[in-house]
Order: sequence, then C-alpha cells, then structure tokens
Amino acid sequence: MTTDNSVRPGAIARLRSRQSGLPTGLLGRFFGRAMESATAPANNRALAALDLSEPRTVLEVGFGQGRSVAELVRLGHRVLGVDASPTMVTQAAARNRTASRDGHVTLLHGDGTSIPFPDDSADAALTVHTIYFMPDPAATLADIARVVRPGGTLVIACRTSDTATPAWMDPDVYRIRSTAEIITMLRAAGFARVEHTINSPNEDDHVFVAHLAADPGTP
Repeated sequence: MTTDNSVRPGAIARLRSRQSGLPTGLLGRFFGRAMESATAPANNRALAALDLSEPRTVLEVGFGQGRSVAELVRLGHRVLGVDASPTMVTQAAARNRTASRDGHVTLLHGDGTSIPFPDDSADAALTVHTIYFMPDPAATLADIARVVRPGGTLVIACRTSDTATPAWMDPDVYRIRSTAEIITMLRAAGFARVEHTINSPNEDDHVFVAHLAADPGTP
C-alpha cells in the first residue's frame, strides 16, 4: 500500500523531503541532526544485524552525521564510508576526526551510485534509510557487492511500499520500493541468501540481511 502519488505534498513537506534525501548547507546540518535522532533505532538494529563478533572492516553507505561510524569505531572496527552529501561528509568527518587521523575511518563523498573503494575491501556493509534516494539502487547494490569480500554481509534498514508512506514524503524524492523489489535487486547483485524481518509494530521498519557466498563460484 502506498500514498497516492497524484496528491503532492506541500512546499514545506517537499523541502523536508529534499533535505532528508540530500542535506545541504546550514539547513542540511539541522536536518542531519534531526534525522540522526529519528533514525537511531533503525541504525541500532542494522548494527545488531551485522553480528560482528570480532574487529572487521565495515562499509557504510549514507553515513549522515557519522553516528554509526563512531559506534563501529568504539566497538573496534575499521570503517569505510561514502555519502552523497558534502555537508554530511564534513559533519561526520569532524565527529570522527581522531579515528580518521589514526586510519580507522575513511569517509568519502560519492555520486550516490558507485562506491569509491576497491574490490573486496570490506567484510560487511550497512545502509539505513538511503535506498530511496539512490538514483539506481540496483547498480549501487551491485557495487556494494563488489566492495564486500566473499562471505560478507550487507544489512539494509528501510521502509517499503508494502505499507502506507507518510504524507510528507515527496514521492519524487522518496522512491520507496517493495519488499519483493529489494530482494530481487539483492539477488541480482549477487547476494546468495537474503533474510527479511519487520521490526516495528506499524510494519514500517524492515531489515534485510543479505549474504554473499563464501566462494564466488558457489551457487
């Protein structure tokens, strides 16, 4: 079930949607802080779903103000991050300045589609409430699979179109996919096994845990 796209949200809602999708400038810094609080539960669930029992290199796509980056570093992991918002790159880099200086964190600005890291450079990856804003999510998921080593895991936390979308979310910005579409894209990207759970009483918070085969030649 989705919102009727023929009914466009008002100007304030459209601005909120644009800034949520790509925080920019001073207003973007405000929205970044607001989104950090609003998305904290989903980020916590994504981190838990990674199930990292020992230090690993973790890729985060769309790190925002860097809250999860800081938590991963606190837990002893190395973090590679990419975000389409220069404003968020600046904010997250400031928040994780010491870890960046010590080589535990690398945060880069990206084009929203490709992942600017070498093949097989991460053990796991996560992306939270970002798949709506990817210009070509199938291509991005495939590039994440390239960067994650065989046997690695990707966790996606997001809304799906299987339940109603809040009226303020501009459908021109929030391109919300169905559960089936996300699973299909993950499998097409090369993830051999996908687990899906719903973690909200309102059924609007979904977690997908996708696993790459340990050997690329393994079916």
